[in-house]
Amino acid sequence: MSEDYAAFWRNNEHAQKLFYALLARAEQDSYDDDFLMQLAAYREAGGDAVHADIFAAQYLLANGDAANAVTCGERAFRMHAVEPALWAVLCRAYTATARYTDALVMQAYTAKLLNRPLTLPTDIPRSALTPEVLDRLSVAMGKPSYAPIALSRMSWEAEKGLCATESVFAGEFIPATDVHRPPYYVATYTEQEQQGNKGWLLQTIQSAEGFSFNVGGEFVYDIMRASRAPGRAEIHCAGENVLPVIGVAPFQKLHVETENMEQDTPLNPATPNFFRLTEDASLSSDRDFLVGTPISIGHDPMRRPLVLNILADALPWAILREHFAEWMPNTARFFAQGTIFDQHFSVSEYTYPSLPTIETGMYPHHSQIFNDKIAIPLAADISTLSERLHDLGYATANLMGDGIGIYNGATRGHDRLLVAGYRLLAYEGVERTIRHLEGLGDSDQFIFLHTADLHPWPYPLFQITSSVQARLPLTERLSGAEGSTPSPYLRATPLSATACIQGIRDLDRALGTLFSYLEQHYTPDEYLVNIYSDHGVPVFSEHHYIVSPEMTHAAWMMRGAGVPAGVTVSEMTSTVDIYPTLAHLLHFPVGEHVDGVLPQIFGGRGREITFSNSLYPGRTYCLRARTKAHVFHLETTD
Repeated sequence: MSEDYAAFWRNNEHAQKLFYALLARAEQDSYDDDFLMQLAAYREAGGDAVHADIFAAQYLLANGDAANAVTCGERAFRMHAVEPALWAVLCRAYTATARYTDALVMQAYTAKLLNRPLTLPTDIPRSALTPEVLDRLSVAMGKPSYAPIALSRMSWEAEKGLCATESVFAGEFIPATDVHRPPYYVATYTEQEQQGNKGWLLQTIQSAEGFSFNVGGEFVYDIMRASRAPGRAEIHCAGENVLPVIGVAPFQKLHVETENMEQDTPLNPATPNFFRLTEDASLSSDRDFLVGTPISIGHDPMRRPLVLNILADALPWAILREHFAEWMPNTARFFAQGTIFDQHFSVSEYTYPSLPTIETGMYPHHSQIFNDKIAIPLAADISTLSERLHDLGYATANLMGDGIGIYNGATRGHDRLLVAGYRLLAYEGVERTIRHLEGLGDSDQFIFLHTADLHPWPYPLFQITSSVQARLPLTERLSGAEGSTPSPYLRATPLSATACIQGIRDLDRALGTLFSYLEQHYTPDEYLVNIYSDHGVPVFSEHHYIVSPEMTHAAWMMRGAGVPAGVTVSEMTSTVDIYPTLAHLLHFPVGEHVDGVLPQIFGGRGREITFSNSLYPGRTYCLRARTKAHVFHLETTD
């Protein structure tokens, strides 16, 4: 073994020397035969594959082979998407092959990362800046976790060139590269309200100064896959279904004609209207309208009537496990008839990388979704959880979320998403879910709820719940940590800890209502309920550390069809394991991209080790690997 290790280090040093030699040649534009020979030696020595492909792309581009330079660059992008040197060579290669949109996106990534304005290169024609391209650039120059908000909505002015203003995609489609499914249309969420009120409100405030900073006043968007109907649509029913239709103007009329009836109906603008159809129908209006994805009615014996995923954002199992029955009595009672994973750990310490990890079963360095400043899209050939369930025939809906998975594609399998920036209170999500099931309970549903009742935020930028404000003694009430420290790095104070516990209790009270509804309307073999957290919290840590148990010892509980009842397991599990577990229980394939494994309790091989790491932008890299007996820790110096 010692000889093998020595050989490894010698090869590593050799590859390092070759890398710097290639880098020096590249800086001198010396892309000759010697460069090619050194590149071959670098690959042979086990050099970094991404670096090798970047060097290869530079060589090919310098020697007039832009097409193959694109091939090498895109292969590197798949493995290491956040890399300015790669963006630079891809921008040049795309420009040389007249792929101007892709070239501009690469340039936008660089501008966003370096916090500088985006300009139009002289070798890209002005005609390339179509409205669709400007929208793509708006996403690339924005923040990926705020969909449908566009922090930098791009436009072109003859005197100023490319300009950026804060705005929102509203009453329009979100830019998309997937041509196989209808794009997402941004409407407004309204429920038992005055017709058109939310559309009017959004139109009124969307251009106001500070709209993005204030997250649109926590406006709730109803984002739905839809196609624009130019005044008419023919709907063909293979069976009974429910059709969403969105109007575009106040007091718009929709004419509905079937073989057995013909009638006009008001069409609420800027929000979905639902129509249950049992036969072919002709829809018409004097204005355009949007037609959403039909929801098929009926149950299939190969599916469950309800699959419910609940992301309890930041629920800290390291703290909660000793107080579970006290702080969450309804949840403890419900999952006493299911399985609780006691040694479950998140891969990341905050939501932006954690959500895609759960939705793909991939580590962030494989999915390339980890930097919340750059909207790197998930590769098209990776199937997310929601896509798998959609392919199985489930109606897919994210009835409460923060929009994190829209621009990057992590939640792209949902036909409908109700999103707001931060206001993700469980009692609202529970009521939406019950109303959704009351209307569509005769269809097979996959519902995703993302709640954040207990999530700590910087104080006073975010308001503490009023019940805690009123209850605490003055000294504890005034103990909040001030400033704008990112939530994973907040310090522990009596105010923040009490607010978190209250949020846990609030979450449980709301979930109790939902669990009671499920027990009254479904049998255990008709549903699969899956609740989990994406990370923990720092507000109980005496000595804060970013990958400590308080930050990464997460919650995971399951109940329903195929889940052992009354079991608490001590085997090690990771957030990447949620995907293959659902695949096992719901019978969909697990792709080669999945890093997760099936836990032993479900007949899988399980895992001996879990990995938690921090890739937080601008901070040192931290890794903590855990087995039942040992913990390995690593941190970089810069």
